[in-house]
Amino acid sequence: MALQSIDQAAESEAAVRAVETEVYLAAGNFGTALRGSPEFARLRAAGAALGADDAAQEAIEAFNTCQSDLQFEIRLGTLDATQKAEIERVQAAMLALPTVAEYVAAQTAFEAICRETAELVTSEIGIDFAANCRAGGCCG
Repeated sequence: MALQSIDQAAESEAAVRAVETEVYLAAGNFGTALRGSPEFARLRAAGAALGADDAAQEAIEAFNTCQSDLQFEIRLGTLDATQKAEIERVQAAMLALPTVAEYVAAQTAFEAICRETAELVTSEIGIDFAANCRAGGCCG
């Protein structure tokens, strides 16, 4: 009888490993398909263009510096009208650059396809896939 329970345990473990392997293979195939998507290609191209654009890099740095300088007020919600206007001015100047605007648009399109695929996985497994992938809570 003990021999049967060992065999059943081994069979059960083998079945679990087979399912895990199937999941990992499917995830790899999904990653390959996502990497081949037009949205991902657009994001990579936009990122490369953004990295090579000195004016865009300067505008991004100016925006980051402006936000950093006002970080305390932002966190407390105590920005005055002048400070808000300055952040908006620097941000608008940054977003007006074509390479920055294209990167933001490409990122938005890629995020949309990621949300759509998360919704598809959610509908297949019956729980919120994206929420369960986030770090945080008691276990992450």
